[in-house]
Amino acid sequence: MDNKKAVAAAVAAAISASGAVVDASFDDPAEILQNATPEPVVEYVGLADDSDAADAAQDEDKSKKPAQTKPASISERILQLPLAVRVLVVLPLWIVGHLVNLAGGLLFTALSPFMNWILSFALLALVITVAFTLAVKAIFPDLPISKILNRHTFKWILAATGCAFAADIALGIFWPGYAQFKNLITAGLTLAALGSLVLWFTRREKRRREKEAEKAAVPAAPEPPQVPDELVYTSLGQTFKIKNPEKSQQL
Repeated sequence: MDNKKAVAAAVAAAISASGAVVDASFDDPAEILQNATPEPVVEYVGLADDSDAADAAQDEDKSKKPAQTKPASISERILQLPLAVRVLVVLPLWIVGHLVNLAGGLLFTALSPFMNWILSFALLALVITVAFTLAVKAIFPDLPISKILNRHTFKWILAATGCAFAADIALGIFWPGYAQFKNLITAGLTLAALGSLVLWFTRREKRRREKEAEKAAVPAAPEPPQVPDELVYTSLGQTFKIKNPEKSQQL
């Protein structure tokens, strides 16, 4: 089944590509049904005695003749095929290629604004990320990059970028004269998003460092003195061991 699907996909791709070539070669499907017109043969009469003049005329005629492009040569070869082949094979290929090109053009027209928006958003997010990293690194030089850019930080970067990007689109839609001030306002929105990110991260990092400093400043609780289990007494050369009453009280 996988081989059949692969063959079917290859055949469909070949038909689509062939149809696109035929569609590019003929603007009108009626041209496919026309007969190929032979090129006119030009003969120069009265210049037999003057061979140089005849050669010059032929060279001038060749220079005036437009150069054939690749689509024109393909169309001429197609027109040399029998009419039945052109009707049964070439004409359906032209229809398929025309539909493919039309669908591709409509899809590109529909997606082009979204692609522009996606690229603009990605570029804005990249600029904010780089500027944010440099700013935080300047404030906290000892902080590694892995602590600056993490999953939590990326969420806030995307949120700030989305707010600035949405504001830019909304202003472009609802403000007729926005195009005159677009660059200035976009720079202001980017700086606002960047400033809010740096301020948020700076406050969070300062709170984290203050908590660590407080933990380090609190002295550790002293360990209670160890109480022996038994007490040893020596009297008249004899040693006696008794249980420690303090130990029994702790238990």
